[in-house]
Order: sequence, then C-alpha cells, then structure tokens
Amino acid sequence: MKLDKNQQKQLISAIYISSDSRGYKAKTNTIYRVIDKAFIHCDFLIVNSQKLIYRIYIKNYDYDDIFWKIMQMPSNSKKNDSLRASGAFKAPSVLLKKGEVELTEKYEEQAEYLVGLVDECSRNFMEKYDIDEYVIECEDGMDKEVLKCLAYIHMNNIEQAVKIAQSSINDGNRGNYENGGKAFFEWILMV
Repeated sequence: MKLDKNQQKQLISAIYISSDSRGYKAKTNTIYRVIDKAFIHCDFLIVNSQKLIYRIYIKNYDYDDIFWKIMQMPSNSKKNDSLRASGAFKAPSVLLKKGEVELTEKYEEQAEYLVGLVDECSRNFMEKYDIDEYVIECEDGMDKEVLKCLAYIHMNNIEQAVKIAQSSINDGNRGNYENGGKAFFEWILMV
C-alpha cells in the first residue's frame, strides 16, 4: 500500500510515540537508547511510500568516547547521545538485523512492531554475547577492523589494537575515518 506524505508523518510520529513509551529517544528517523553499557539504535526510512526499511545496531557506549579520543575529538563525548546514533563522525556499530516492512494504515501496530523488534533483537544479543567478545570473534561487517580496535582498547589491550592497526595499514586500509590528515589506524599507532 502507498502512503501519502501525511500518512507517512503519522507513521513516523507513531514510531516516536511507541519508542518514547519504551525509553527510547528519537532524532530524524533514528531511535536510540542505552541499556547497561550498550548503546542500541535503529535507523529507519520510508522508501517509495510503500515500505519501511530498518537497520538495528548495537555497540558499547564507550566505543564512541574511545573513537573520539583517538580521532582528537574528545569534546564530542560531552554532546547529546544522538551524536552516537546519527552523527556523521561516530564509532561504527554491530548490525543486529536489517529488513523491510510493507506499509499499511495501521500506524500504531507497525510502530509497535518496529520498536518491539529493536527491543527483542538487542535483548537477545545481550543475553547471548558480550559486545567486546562478539566484535573480536564474530564481527564481519565493513568496519570490522575499526570495531576490533575499539573492543581491544575497551578491554585495555592496546597492544592488540596496535597490531590490527598496523596490519590494516600494511594491507592498504587506513581506516575510513580521517581527521587532521591522519586516518583512524594511523591515529591508533600514535596511542
């Protein structure tokens, strides 16, 4: 079913209301929340007025603080948590689930489904895994080496993070994120 602009606004509003009732905050097509030391966020987007696509993520809350310190941006840690979810320059996250939902006029029902899915995916992940251990042993996403460095630093194993950074640089991967003329792995070598 195609939703017009007004109907799309109603759906997004329903998502924000549902997420707020479950302890999430919202910012421009993203909902996020901190549970224990985990930062959970979900990006969603209405495509072609017909479907809602979503991506559900998790990371250690401290990963951004470590990332910003390495990248010479420690003042970002003092900013609103929405920066950790939707900022242009933030630590990568572990993708828990992605998918799409065909749109209907049952906005509240679809909003509850999405927010419930975020709750379920994050809860199941946290019951099964420690985030640092998962990143080191299982992560295979695009920024896996950056995440592994963050996990090792989070676990106070700087030596292993430096090894990953050096190996990545040797393979021609500087680390996707750049500040002050140096990329992430180059900054790691200076820790």
